[in-house]
Amino acid sequence: MLFDAVMIVKSILTTVSACFLVSGSLQAALPTMGEPPWMGYFVGYETKKFRFTVDQNAKIMLVPLNYKGEPVSKVTQIPILYGIEETNAEGRSYLRKILPETLESSDAKTSKLEKCTIRGKVTGEAAFELHITQERGVISLGGRMTDPGKLTRNPVRFVIRPDFPNSYPYDKKDDKKGEKAFEKKISDDRIDIKWTDGKKTKLTFEKDVDANSNEVNGPGIAAAIIETAAYKDMRFLFTATPNSVMKFSNEKTAPLYKGFAITWQADPEKDKEGKARLSIEVK
Repeated sequence: MLFDAVMIVKSILTTVSACFLVSGSLQAALPTMGEPPWMGYFVGYETKKFRFTVDQNAKIMLVPLNYKGEPVSKVTQIPILYGIEETNAEGRSYLRKILPETLESSDAKTSKLEKCTIRGKVTGEAAFELHITQERGVISLGGRMTDPGKLTRNPVRFVIRPDFPNSYPYDKKDDKKGEKAFEKKISDDRIDIKWTDGKKTKLTFEKDVDANSNEVNGPGIAAAIIETAAYKDMRFLFTATPNSVMKFSNEKTAPLYKGFAITWQADPEKDKEGKARLSIEVK
């Protein structure tokens, strides 16, 4: 009886261990650093103005910093989304989910980012590679889809999408006094845009804007400078290198302080080697 009990316990432990190993392999992701403030991150980089991080699941964040070297605000940090975007028959575009267990990189974890390449897959088994470089404080990102996998029915493309959240979630705007103070606060908030044809336009933050429109995006955006009081005395400069382009968007027509996204993509015919980049500077 004792022998049988021991064998049963061993069997249970073996099964549990096997399940743990399988579960662990399914959750496998990028290696991470163990020292604060970089604990849990694969790569990072920091200046007096911002912190740039990539975590174990390759989630990218651009974190504006105040004069103390602390995040300006937790709720206004800027996620940089990327991956394979699919457009369905109704014209709706969405990013396919990245599968953490497929992520890999031959580059070492580091808090002094210079360059790294991350490869992985999304749902539908489409594969991608993401390139990140840092030179003199300028972050450049690029990449391409290397295999469409099973995503053959609808148009697909590799994109990178900085996503600016609601810049002023806690400001009072529901009474005349609060509304007036808020209008004054954002009076200098603006986005200066340069289109690919060399023409320029300007957006302000207090008026309703359809950021998906041709009036905003023209033939495509080559560069954009974003200045808002929400990020103190900072300017964000986004530049699309040759053979690539940017486009602004928001969920619905609304003032830009409520949030907007910038979608970057390369021309797959002109950039077959994936050399085009989206460059980000914080000044």
